[in-house]
Amino acid sequence: GLNLLSLATAIPVVRGNDIDRHALLQFKAKITGDQLNIMEFWNSSIHFCQWIGVTCGRKHRRVTKLKLRNLKLSGSLSPYIGNLSFLREFDLVDNSFYNQIPQEIGGLRRLEALLLTNNSISGEIPSNLSACSKLI
Repeated sequence: GLNLLSLATAIPVVRGNDIDRHALLQFKAKITGDQLNIMEFWNSSIHFCQWIGVTCGRKHRRVTKLKLRNLKLSGSLSPYIGNLSFLREFDLVDNSFYNQIPQEIGGLRRLEALLLTNNSISGEIPSNLSACSKLI
């Protein structure tokens, strides 16, 4: 007969943690300048919740804060940030990020703080940011 157990294990289960980890790695991939080598520490030797600037919720181990203030980082913002569905605080103040805010950020329904001052971000603010009803 059909072995249901082996069938079930053949289908990869994408857990929220994997989605968050992938989103962080995509964020890292868009960073073009990292004078302090912060991103070297964003690797698989430690859990992503322990990466510099990352805070996770205790229960589900999902990213709730991404705070990389004044770390001499430059690059553009990855649209994959929009997959960090538990993100409440996104702080990139005093860096050199450029291009525009990806509209995917408008999908972050739990977002309370989006702090991007003193960067080189240009273009329109995504209209769907108004959907982030918790945004201060």
